[in-house]
Amino acid sequence: MIIEVIAKGIELMPSALPKEWDESTVVRLEDGVITITFRRGGVSITQGESPEAESVIKLTNKRLCGIIDGSIDFITVWRELAEPSPTDRTSILKGSGAKLFALLDGLIKCYQSNENFKRLLDNYKTRIKA
Repeated sequence: MIIEVIAKGIELMPSALPKEWDESTVVRLEDGVITITFRRGGVSITQGESPEAESVIKLTNKRLCGIIDGSIDFITVWRELAEPSPTDRTSILKGSGAKLFALLDGLIKCYQSNENFKRLLDNYKTRIKA
């Protein structure tokens, strides 16, 4: 499941998120729902949906992988998650995707610089295509 891939990427990321962030983002995927919690510059991920989440975002597993591996343009992702059209609720169901975007930026950098993480994501992508 994608949660293991994301969790591994989070382990590898340097703590570069603002320490004042203290909220949760729910990401709804095809194979489940995850809650990403930002707290004191750190990130944790759990299965399930937190009812207190400030943001709810819907993505396909394939799209999430495409964002991380760079096959989806970085600026496109920024526009969709951090600056979406007020009338477009395709991905952002509640709140903002700006904090998720910051996390994805870190995962993109891990994908580009860490061969083990790259292999893990690529193997996952192969399984979802089958």
